[in-house]
Amino acid sequence: MSSGRISRREFIKYSSLSLLALNFGCSISKLIGDSSKNVALIYATKYGSTKDTAGWIKDGMRGNVDLLNIEDISFSDTVSKYDLLIIGSGVWIGGVHEKLIDFLESNADVLTGRVMASFIVCGTDGSTEDGKERIDGYFEDMHMPLKDDHIMSEYFGGRIIVEQLTEEDREALTEFYSTYLGTELTSWDRTDPEKAALFGKDLKNFLAEKKQKRAS
Repeated sequence: MSSGRISRREFIKYSSLSLLALNFGCSISKLIGDSSKNVALIYATKYGSTKDTAGWIKDGMRGNVDLLNIEDISFSDTVSKYDLLIIGSGVWIGGVHEKLIDFLESNADVLTGRVMASFIVCGTDGSTEDGKERIDGYFEDMHMPLKDDHIMSEYFGGRIIVEQLTEEDREALTEFYSTYLGTELTSWDRTDPEKAALFGKDLKNFLAEKKQKRAS
């Protein structure tokens, strides 16, 4: 399944194409060279693991990046204020967060080329072919409104704490684990602060590299 998702290593290879995608009304060289441009990291979370992951990515970037919860933002204000966006969503039974998809679909014309990176946080194991296919599907749902094939993307493990689940979610997951996994629902945590910070560092390095080339 093709979702336009590229790995961290492949991202550098396609950087020249990414620059073209980032041209949204002014030259990309100006965009990268202007330190006053605003960057927002918009996340959609349900129980907090995506919020934590977004924070670790910001730590890795070590730059002026605003963390925004999709539930708290004005779509129009966000689009007008920020020049570059990083988007991330937790994945639950219904897939990628509906409000994030709504944000992307309702602003697709102006956001295409402005989303520099995306990430998901989920329980799917990306080491198997079935898992990779499901993960690609999540990214496809996020990227499709933007029609942009060169967004740097990464997936991260999530977290379940049974005691924190709503009764509805606990019942649904208990049935899922019993029916499809043949096991009992238990708490688990596969969040990865180091991996998230490294992703943020790669984003920072990419922007710094382009700014340096512009200055030379």
